[in-house]
Amino acid sequence: MKDIEFLKYSLIIHRGKYNSKLVENTLPSFVKCMDKNYMIELDIHMLNDGNIVVYHDYNLLRLCGVNKIIESQNIKDLKTIKIKNKYSIPTLSQVINIIDGKVPLLIEIKDLDSNSKFEEEIVKILDNYKGKFAIQSMNPFVIDWFYKYRKEYTIGIIVFNELNLKLLKKYLRKVDFISINKKYLPLDIKKFTIGWTIKDSKQYTKYKKLCDNLICENIL
Repeated sequence: MKDIEFLKYSLIIHRGKYNSKLVENTLPSFVKCMDKNYMIELDIHMLNDGNIVVYHDYNLLRLCGVNKIIESQNIKDLKTIKIKNKYSIPTLSQVINIIDGKVPLLIEIKDLDSNSKFEEEIVKILDNYKGKFAIQSMNPFVIDWFYKYRKEYTIGIIVFNELNLKLLKKYLRKVDFISINKKYLPLDIKKFTIGWTIKDSKQYTKYKKLCDNLICENIL
């Protein structure tokens, strides 16, 4: 039996701890979580040169003011692009070097393709990481790939919409947990469940009884 108890380590902080001074998915936002001993949820994309970076959106416009798809860029391109004119977009390697196993990570794979290149590059980084981490994705191909090639990884399926919800029964045997949009709770399935995204104390009180853990955004 795979040990997934680390998923209860603490509440999971959405994209790191951010506010008017700290920006999501940046190294300072992750360090702040480490200081508070919180588990961290973060998002990753693969650039066109195979580098894996930590960033949420598919487009750079919202945080960087550049109307470009992040996956169309390479690591050299990103050296000239700053988040809020201040922060560099970190690579996954930079993040795990800083975290260094001090708190667990929940890593969302932002992959819309089905060619396995992204997954192959991720495991080159994570196979040698000694800290606790889990992988989650809404892409069924990602679930299939990790189930086939990295059964030892802790894997979760994201239930984002009705389509994901319909796929859930098919993928239950392949995943260790379900990461589910709170609007689909309660879920009548016996599987470790993480609800998201909890944005205030009222939501926290409501949903903590319905899940094994919660992904929270700036309520702590």
